[in-house]
Amino acid sequence: MLVVAGLSGSAMLQAGQPDASPPGQEASVAGTDPGPALSDSTGGTGAEQPAAPGGPDASAAQPPAAEQPSAEEPAKAQEAPADGPVSEALVKGTPVVASKEGGPLGPPGAWKLVLDEEFDTLNTSLWTPYWFRDCHPGSTKNGVKTCSSNVKVENGNAVLQLSDAESGALLSTNPKDGVPGHVGFQYTTGYVEARIYFPGTCSGGIYNWPAWWTTGQKFPATGEIDIAEPLAGTMTTVYHSADRDPAKWFIGCWAGGYHTYGVHRKAGVNDVYFDGKLEFSYPTSDGNAPHYLLLNVGINPDKLVLGKTGAIKVDWVRAWQ
Repeated sequence: MLVVAGLSGSAMLQAGQPDASPPGQEASVAGTDPGPALSDSTGGTGAEQPAAPGGPDASAAQPPAAEQPSAEEPAKAQEAPADGPVSEALVKGTPVVASKEGGPLGPPGAWKLVLDEEFDTLNTSLWTPYWFRDCHPGSTKNGVKTCSSNVKVENGNAVLQLSDAESGALLSTNPKDGVPGHVGFQYTTGYVEARIYFPGTCSGGIYNWPAWWTTGQKFPATGEIDIAEPLAGTMTTVYHSADRDPAKWFIGCWAGGYHTYGVHRKAGVNDVYFDGKLEFSYPTSDGNAPHYLLLNVGINPDKLVLGKTGAIKVDWVRAWQ
């Protein structure tokens, strides 16, 4: 099921009533200013704020020690190893796009569309364009401040960029971020997917430190699903929880073209789909706590590209039940 609230604007949402939080989860998070300790190096005040994509103790999800990226200083990227010829469609970034009326391409079943964000405008009742405090040095994610000035809607895309080495971008549907007028969106089971352009080249990898992910209010107990997270230039998908960190590192080229990235969140299991193909499946231990959606771009000093050249572009975000 999906835990949602009604919206207006460029996002279409079929409203429903939120469920109570599962046992062990707080029913709410304070809507006041969370204070100065919200950087991804501290994990926030107490356990109420989720960690940055990549998680604080994700040893199982990291490459060998010499290649481990971090929020402050990702390690130098190594080019993904070749594994035979890459298809022309993949190199060009040709997307596999399902008819939204017919359901997502890949996960089986009869689906009902409950969220359709086409980014005709920036709908601030759905998205907050920063992490709790706008462009504040005490409120960072992936090593940078998150600044609403670095989020734009152009040509039907949400464009997230770095304006300098300390200022990045983020979009969040957290309904408990305390931002006036923000309703947000969260889900417990179902399928969420985004069509995203990650900048970069096939030979050099993906620029910066972007991510498309979902998380709950009490990391690590409520888990974090990094659906698509380039680390040190290489595409990964990672899950973080209190007791496990399964991950997959992808070969081939995921830079310089649009692709679809989604997760089918079931009771106790996640299935990750890239371009409609099941790529990774793993058990979960988050109790299917409500998760909200995030898109962001942070810093990787070894692949730092500022402005539009280094921006991620999000064509749409959708959720099915």
